Amino acid sequence: MNSPATKSPTAVLVHGYLDDGAIWNSVRTVLDERSIPSIAFELAGMGERTADQGPFTLARWADDLESVVRTAQGPVVLVGHSMGSQIAELVAARSAERVRSLVLVNPIPLAGTHLPPEQIASFQAPDLVLEAQRAFRGSLATAFPAEESDRLAQVVLRVDPSTIADTATAWNNGHPDGQEPSKYRGSVTVLRGENDPFVTEEIVSTYVVPRFPGATTQAIADAGHWAHAENPAAVAAVISSVVEAAASNSADARPAKAWTTAFEERTEESFADALAPNVRMEASALAKPLERKEQVEALMAVVSSLYERLEFVRTVQDGPRTYLEWEATAFGGFEMKGITILTRDDEGLITEIAIHHRPLGAVVQFAAKAGATLTAAGLIGADYFNFTEGE
Repeated sequence: MNSPATKSPTAVLVHGYLDDGAIWNSVRTVLDERSIPSIAFELAGMGERTADQGPFTLARWADDLESVVRTAQGPVVLVGHSMGSQIAELVAARSAERVRSLVLVNPIPLAGTHLPPEQIASFQAPDLVLEAQRAFRGSLATAFPAEESDRLAQVVLRVDPSTIADTATAWNNGHPDGQEPSKYRGSVTVLRGENDPFVTEEIVSTYVVPRFPGATTQAIADAGHWAHAENPAAVAAVISSVVEAAASNSADARPAKAWTTAFEERTEESFADALAPNVRMEASALAKPLERKEQVEALMAVVSSLYERLEFVRTVQDGPRTYLEWEATAFGGFEMKGITILTRDDEGLITEIAIHHRPLGAVVQFAAKAGATLTAAGLIGADYFNFTEGE
C-alpha cells in the first residue's frame, strides 16, 4: 500500500475543441489497470455541459479546472490535449503547489495560432453534418476510430453554434502569458502525434518547447492530431511514467528542490510555491517564530537578496525532514555557514523551517538589515528582530 507521501498523483485529463471527457476513455482504462486515478475534466459548453452559460474563454475554463485541481485528493498531473493544453498550462502556473507535472498532447501554443479570418472561419462555423465531421477528423488524424468519430459528431450537434464560434476564437487568440516563458516551472512532457498536420513539429519546437526549460518531447507513432484516441496505449504509457515519477519524487524531494530554486529566484512568489499555508519558521536571527505564510515569504525574499554567494553543499533526508547544509558570503565578503531544517507535509509542502547561522556576527547583521527593511515596509513587526535579556 502506498503511503500518503508516495501515493500516485491523480491524472486530470483535459479535452480539446469540440471534444468531451469521454474521448479519454481508452487512456483511462490503461491508467486504471495501473492503479493510477484519473479525472476526465469536461469543458463548459461541450459534452455533458452544453447547458452551461458563458463566457467560453481560456480564462473561464481555467477557473473551472483550477477548482477541480484544488479539490482533488492529493497532488495531480495535468494532461491537456490541443486547446486543453492551453488551459492546463494556465492552471499549472496558478496551482504549482498541487501540480506535479504537466503533459501536453498535440498542444496549441498558449499564445494562440492567430489564423487569419478566412482560415479560422471554418472552425468558428463548421459544417455539422455527420459526413463533414468525419471528414474534419479524418483530415487531421491517421487512425481515428470510426465509432468514436461518429460518437463525437453527435456530441458536436448538441453544442450551441455561438459556443463553437467562441471556442475557436479562444484557442486562436490564445492568452497573453503565452508571449513569455511559462510561469509553470515543474516537469513538462510534450507529446505529438507524428503525423499531425495541424500542430506540426515546427510549431512544437518553435512556439511550445522553448517556453519550458528542461521539457522533454516524444512523438507518438501512428497518430495525428488526436494521439490519445488514435494510439491510446502509447499516450497512457507516457502519462503512467510521468505519474509514477511524480509519485516517487514528489513529497521527499520537493522541499529541497523548491527551497533551492526559491533562493535562485529570490522572489516572494518562488518561496510561496514551496510553503504550506500553515508554515511556521524559526531562525537564529528571529527573536520569536513567524507563524504567517505571508511573513515567511517576505522575510525570505529579503534575506535571500542579502547573500552574495550561497551554496547548498549537503542534503540529508530523514522521513519528512530535510537537512540542508550551506556555505555563503554576504555583507561585503563576510563568510558564514549554516544548516536549514525543513519539515514537509504529505504533499511535500514545507510546514516548518528552522535556519541556523554561524558565526554570531552573521546573525546580528541579518537581524539588523532584514529587520530594518521589513519593519519599515510594515510587513513584520520590530519585536521579531529585537532581542532582550532572556530571549
